[in-house]
Parts: sequence; structure tokens; C-alpha cells
Amino acid sequence: MDAKVRVIEIIAGVCEVTPEEITLESTIGDFPTWDSIGHLTILSQVEEAFNINFDPEEMMDLEDVSDIIKAVEEKL
Repeated sequence: MDAKVRVIEIIAGVCEVTPEEITLESTIGDFPTWDSIGHLTILSQVEEAFNINFDPEEMMDLEDVSDIIKAVEEKL
């Protein structure tokens, strides 16, 4: 499974929406459960799924789905 599909599945699961509702431009605040806590949950699940770690500074820069996918792909 590629990084894009897996990241979208994680975000959809945390946000309690279908993967089809997620776009590359989806960002914090687009869904009721994607708030600051939801964002940290998404990033921790992404880290676990791909066995990677984000620095706190990196986390601040990950604002939308495409940012998260790009960061994962750079670390793989």
C-alpha cells in the first residue's frame, strides 16, 4: 500500500469520515474531529504506521494532507 492511501485512511479513521471525503487540500479544522488533539493523533498514528518520527518543528509545518504525505515519503 502506498503512503498516500495509508495516510488518507489514517486521517479518515481519526476524523470519522470516509477516505473519499479527504482531499490533498484537507486541513486541520475541515472536520469537527480534526482539531489540535486530532492532529496530534493523526501524526502519532502516521508515525506508528510507517515506523518514522517527526520532530516537533516538522509537526508544526504539517498543515494539510499533502504536507503529511510528502513528509512521510521523504522519511521512507
